[in-house]
Amino acid sequence: MSIPRRPLLAVTATVAYVAATGLSPAAATAPVSAVIQASDDVFISQAAPETVYGSAEWMSVCVKTCNDATNAERRALMSFKVSGVPANAQNVTMTLQVSAARTSATTVSAHKVSGTWSESATNWKTRPTFGTTALATRTGFTAGAVAALDVSKAYTGNGAYSFGLTASAGPVAVLHSSRTSGKGPSLKITYTVGTSTATPTPTPTPSGSATPTRTPTTSPSTTPTASPSPTAEPTASATCLPFDKPSAAALREYDKKVFAFYFPPYPLSVDNKDPAKDQYASWLDPAGSSGMYAAQGGHSRDRPLPRPVRSGDWRQADFEVEIRQAIAAGIDGFIYEHHTSASDQRFNQFPKLLAAAKAVDPGFQIMLSPDFPTAKGAAQDKVISDILMAKGHPSLYHLSDGTIPLAPFYPERQTPAWWDELRTKLSAQGMKTVLVPIFLDWSGSGKTEWNNSVAGYSSWGVRWQSSTDGYRKAGLEAAKRGRFYMAPAALEDVRPRDKRYWEPSNSGTLRQSFIKAQEGGADIISLLTWNDYAESWLAPSVERGYAPLDVVAYHTMWFKTGKWPTIKRDALYYFHRSHRTDAPFDAAKQTIGPIAIPYGDKAADEVELLAFLKEPGTLTITQGGDVQTKEVTAAGMVSFKAALKPGTTPVFELKRDGKVIQTVKSHTPIKQSVVYQDLINHAGGGPNCRRPL
Repeated sequence: MSIPRRPLLAVTATVAYVAATGLSPAAATAPVSAVIQASDDVFISQAAPETVYGSAEWMSVCVKTCNDATNAERRALMSFKVSGVPANAQNVTMTLQVSAARTSATTVSAHKVSGTWSESATNWKTRPTFGTTALATRTGFTAGAVAALDVSKAYTGNGAYSFGLTASAGPVAVLHSSRTSGKGPSLKITYTVGTSTATPTPTPTPSGSATPTRTPTTSPSTTPTASPSPTAEPTASATCLPFDKPSAAALREYDKKVFAFYFPPYPLSVDNKDPAKDQYASWLDPAGSSGMYAAQGGHSRDRPLPRPVRSGDWRQADFEVEIRQAIAAGIDGFIYEHHTSASDQRFNQFPKLLAAAKAVDPGFQIMLSPDFPTAKGAAQDKVISDILMAKGHPSLYHLSDGTIPLAPFYPERQTPAWWDELRTKLSAQGMKTVLVPIFLDWSGSGKTEWNNSVAGYSSWGVRWQSSTDGYRKAGLEAAKRGRFYMAPAALEDVRPRDKRYWEPSNSGTLRQSFIKAQEGGADIISLLTWNDYAESWLAPSVERGYAPLDVVAYHTMWFKTGKWPTIKRDALYYFHRSHRTDAPFDAAKQTIGPIAIPYGDKAADEVELLAFLKEPGTLTITQGGDVQTKEVTAAGMVSFKAALKPGTTPVFELKRDGKVIQTVKSHTPIKQSVVYQDLINHAGGGPNCRRPL
């Protein structure tokens, strides 16, 4: 018989104690714990895909070759209802606890689960979606003992949580279900009540040379007009980064700015459907989209972090999440490619983005990148009406003199005179603008015919490390012409749909882009892009987590302040592909032929450990029997690389005085051969903390 389950009352009791004693939340700093029993739990079996094990007194977790069979994987599911945790809870940890019915050396991972399921109806065929990235992994279970897995990464506050267990090695792991009295899975939440100490903020020391005041007519400055901004981080725990980041308001005081280019076709969710069945799932599936991308193995290789189906105004809610993610990385705003569409609603959400920015933080600004007709001499009326939608909105980015920068992509498809005329017409409508063209390619030579029409220069840039010096040259040339410079920065560019990719040297291109932009005196950096999952993206994603964005946060603080942040917390990140670039693929299925580098740096098959160290230590990259070490003699960020070894799963380690300080195992095994090429850099690691999603 099923035993009724309900959460223990530790959370509610503590809140009542604070109210009864009159203690302020800040005073109640002793850790508080609550243990919540599962509201549903069940296991599912690939070997019996239609069987529901809702009455079983145990849960079985096993690899695909379970008991020497084929296609016999077993997984466990469990859900919990968290309530009573105060909004100002700090240092929240969430631990999944399961009791083993037998001793085994099984390696089991916990995943976040999305989609609906129940213990009374769910089987293998109707299973929900398991998150690609494991929240926690452990090896070994002892009969009668409780095994713990830290799933704190999934914490987002009060609400429903679902987790799934999978096995990657070892025999069957047998765990007690809630049908065995007192031994079912539970979720332990520990936290302290009170507000955290304010993060120290550096005194702004803006450089006069960084202010873009070079255009002879409008003298624009990138310093935005004053607007209300929060003084504390609203989106993430203070321990989410290896360093202490100033508040959003403090970072915005610096002249230099960092914006992320937002591409409307790829929002957080396209259709507000179950992530297992939504448009991104279709794009990742070679058979999805009616087989349109079968020849290349799917439209793309990654997707944004999945979120549950929302009610209400889900588009604005999604924008708000992405804005919080960007603010947590120190980003000043989005560059939004805007035009309205008669057929595609993804392009018609500009008003909701502006509303979301205003709701989350009016200091987060939107720079307009208007799309436009490319036919020679085309009418400008629709472009003007699209731009005027933002007229007077407090979240629209403007320079200190009140002018609105327009940053169109590939503007050279029209003449400078065409853009001059468009700006004149906008001025007649009461909207004074300046042009900051994002040329398809500009490294400081040519385009002189544009100089009298622009306030600054920019370009779409490159995606390989050796060419980033062009950003330095472009910045110096822009200064010579009396204009400011917006430098591009990107992680990589991989386009399976049209058979191309460029070699990014793991995180090297991204890091060098910031460095070369700074050397050239860039005034703004444009991150290309925030969310174009078909080419180049930096937003938190399934295959990379927050790793790229944390690297952006570190370099953004340096770009703005001129000083490398002091590392306060050790953190290990990794970047590597899931196979060598020359690994054999199934040409009968990937019928387009090889996805290849058209030009630029040669392919580099390496695993990178990007370590942030608060003091010296020894770094290790282990791939099977291949062990590479590096002695680091000073605190700071260090890149350590090793040749990629197929047939292994990399493990990264930090030691001091022979003691292991931190270990991170990659979520991406390196395959010897593949069906379809996957040439993106997978990534992971970093602090275990609460994130905006």
